Amino acid sequence: MNHKEFSDCLSQGKLPPVLLFEGEEEYMKHQALKSLRAALLPEGLEELNESVLTAPTADEIIAAAETLPFMADRRLVFVQDERSLSGRAETDQRLLDYLAHPPETAVLLFWTVVKPDARKKLYTAVKKLNGIVTFSTLSDRELTSFVTGGFHTLGKECDERTADYLIFTSGSDCNLLLREMEKIASLHPESERITAEDVSALATPSLECTVFQMVDAVVSRQNARAFTLLRNQLVSGADRLYILSMLLRQFRLLRHIKIMQYEKCTQEQMRSALGVPSFAFSQYVRQAAAYKGNQLKTAVDICFDTEYAVKSGKMNQDGAVEAAILKILNL
Repeated sequence: MNHKEFSDCLSQGKLPPVLLFEGEEEYMKHQALKSLRAALLPEGLEELNESVLTAPTADEIIAAAETLPFMADRRLVFVQDERSLSGRAETDQRLLDYLAHPPETAVLLFWTVVKPDARKKLYTAVKKLNGIVTFSTLSDRELTSFVTGGFHTLGKECDERTADYLIFTSGSDCNLLLREMEKIASLHPESERITAEDVSALATPSLECTVFQMVDAVVSRQNARAFTLLRNQLVSGADRLYILSMLLRQFRLLRHIKIMQYEKCTQEQMRSALGVPSFAFSQYVRQAAAYKGNQLKTAVDICFDTEYAVKSGKMNQDGAVEAAILKILNL
């Protein structure tokens, strides 16, 4: 189930007795944990009705689950760093047998930050109970609502286009977006409305956004700006190979736009196929329009060949991105 389905199960009192929280969206995962605690644990009696276990043994998990709740219907057993969900460790058979008939007086929650191995016996056991809750990156619409709602909570108004611009600038991680919203709101205490200009001036660009700006500079033949943006990323600790892979992704995206335009696809068909934010789509189309014939294919080949040369040891990583950008500038 996803985060919405989990919320529905919680509100309807149909929660599975064993849960596993997985997925990369940590903010939504923590919000779900907060809601779960609020639903299960009576105010003032939280510590008496929750066991937080880190890398526990099977016996410790079973003992915690068998402990009866105090003035509550169920207690929460929160298991972190369960080693059998990843790596080579296997789940103790006693725990698997216990999970086949979990108690009605407890909810067991397994929590993982890394992606769990779906082949593991513990994962399969929780899946049989319909207890896998996956917290994936929010959809475009959900992210937009998250940003507009977040600014509203902070006492600010923000339209959807500005929200999309912030997402495009800073990325889709909710924890990061929340920090950016708090920063922008705090630096404009006198203003009731957040504008795109506020985002441009105050938001911290993600690497993807910076690569977009680099390509924009290359398209506009702004050589100095392109290399300044690259240098800033390298100084901040960005990996050269990762920047190169993002550059490759960007030019592949522009080439796909050209191909879809040739195939007479509609704007919405192109945007949907590419999976890019609606705010940014027109900018990508503008960038693609700056290239003619097979120039974009050549740009993709340059990035791919450079990446391959570095990974195969034929080219030193230092200067590889700069060399690729120079070649593309000379197209």
